[in-house]
Amino acid sequence: MIEEAMIFAAGLGKRMLPLTKKTPKPLIKIGKNSMLKNNIEKLLDAKFKNIIVNAFFHSQLIINEVKSFSPKVKVIVEEERLETGGGVLNAIRKNSFNTNESIILLNGDVFWIDQNYKSLDRIRKLWDPSRMDQLICLKQKEEYFGYHGEGDFEMLDIKKQSTRLTFKKKSPYVFTGLQIINSSILKKNKKTIFSIKEKLIESSEKGKLFGFLDTNPWFHIGTIEDLEKFKKRFR
Repeated sequence: MIEEAMIFAAGLGKRMLPLTKKTPKPLIKIGKNSMLKNNIEKLLDAKFKNIIVNAFFHSQLIINEVKSFSPKVKVIVEEERLETGGGVLNAIRKNSFNTNESIILLNGDVFWIDQNYKSLDRIRKLWDPSRMDQLICLKQKEEYFGYHGEGDFEMLDIKKQSTRLTFKKKSPYVFTGLQIINSSILKKNKKTIFSIKEKLIESSEKGKLFGFLDTNPWFHIGTIEDLEKFKKRFR
């Protein structure tokens, strides 16, 4: 069972200025806890033993936020922003993970409610490293709170619990920010700064990008307007 994860918390949060001028976006509170702390607690509840958080902007605030979770949670401070793919590769090269196996990746600015089941348990259950390089959690875009785009992916067989994906503009499905990646596909990467989206494209081209449709409520808090709407919804 996968027991290691990485949370991306090195973004600048420009779309939420001025709220994020002095506060990293993952530290914005959703209820009593920050988005980052909420996600860490979900991972710990799911018995994850090693959680890496990358930080760049106001990194000491990130360190302070998670220090109570030590030693299961560790922070890597990036000297320059490495983007999501570069951040994972940097953590691998620093031997931050205990195994050479698959890793859960989670965006630091998402929040979900385990209403129907535990999404972390489901993605681990569906993971098949013999067929998959990446498995991503999807929502229908109309049901993903705070999402304002046109969609990302085409599901090739919606009747299956997990299915191969292709990229498609104006698709009904969107990536939530939760995925599993086979760490081996990153290790030979020559670039140090790159987005994980590059690997999604490569995995799709090889027929090794899979996804599943999650039925739990998901929330993307990307703007101040989204945050205010969320607070009104859950007063």
